[in-house]
Amino acid sequence: MRARNDVKRPSDQSLDARLAAARLRFAARVDFLVARWLQRCATNVEVAQRLFKTDRKPTCEVGMGVSLVVSYPRWDESP
Repeated sequence: MRARNDVKRPSDQSLDARLAAARLRFAARVDFLVARWLQRCATNVEVAQRLFKTDRKPTCEVGMGVSLVVSYPRWDESP
């Protein structure tokens, strides 16, 4: 019967100890949420890199050698 009375209940703890424990729980939760968010961001970056992956030359050379000439029929030519 006496063993029951020796156990500290949360209400028996000092206010400072309860606030410190609450801060630790809050910090752990924030850490978990930030880690999950960063993991999602990394996954999105990987997917985007795979989606836009091309076998082109580097961007400094993309514009060289590209021809946008379109031939239109002349009015004086017969079809």
